[in-house]
Parts: sequence; C-alpha cells; structure tokens
Amino acid sequence: MSHPNYKDYYYEDINDNDKMSLGEYLLTKETILDFSNQWDPMIFHIDEEYAKSTLHGGLIAPGTLLMAIRIRLFHSGGINRRVLASVGFENVRFVKPAYVGDRLTLNVELQDKRISKSRPEYGSAKYYMELVNQTGDKVLTMIDTVMIERNPNI
Repeated sequence: MSHPNYKDYYYEDINDNDKMSLGEYLLTKETILDFSNQWDPMIFHIDEEYAKSTLHGGLIAPGTLLMAIRIRLFHSGGINRRVLASVGFENVRFVKPAYVGDRLTLNVELQDKRISKSRPEYGSAKYYMELVNQTGDKVLTMIDTVMIERNPNI
C-alpha cells in the first residue's frame, strides 16, 4: 500500500445496515517467520519442526499479526481521511489458528453509531469485525470503535 486509495465519507454517510467483505490476504510462511522473529518469537511461530509437534500441528500466525492483517484489509477498501482515530477494541478473540497458506478475508458489520456528546462535530461508529479463512472459519473476531468527522455542511 505505498500509494493509499482514499475513500472519504462522513459520519452521516454511514448506513445503519452497513456490511462489507474486504480483500483476501494469503498468509505465507515468510510473513509468519519475519513478523514472529521480530515481534512474537514464541517457538510455535518461528520453528516449523517444533510447531508440527504441538497441538497446532504447524506454524501459526501470532494474534498481533492477525490484527495487522485485519487493519490492512480494512484499509484495502479505501482509507477514510475523515476518521480521527480508533478509540478502542472490545472482545478481541483469536478463535482459531491461522496457518501458512490460509487466505484471509475481513467481514465488517456496523453495530452502532452515535453522535459524540462532548464533541458534537464527531460521531462514533462501532464495527464488528471477523477475519475468516478460505473455508469461512473465524480466526479473529473483535469490535473496533472509530471516531469520525460529521459533515460540516449539514
């Protein structure tokens, strides 16, 4: 994503029934090893032979890598420059391991949206997100709440 694709919209443009399915990310051995060696060197993330002997049966992606893939896929639909920040994650669950060769897709569904009481020029949107593999199995589920600008012309 060296040249981001922008898809700007305001709080008012978010529909109550917004649902989307974004991207596909191929999880490679190299990605798992590179990320894990730098950020999460648990033996079942960095040693393929050892990982085969564990309950997992092979290398698995660290949860923090799955979180990074989630945001990359979310932005693949276009980066909204009207979003000020993510204000927090809830109920982050690593439901099932993600393995080398998995093709991951992000499903997103709006759960709630509200105008900020303390900063009425902003609203918040709460999204349920699930990262699923090629067979539809969930590997990550979570809720992400973002703060987004309201349209100043309304």
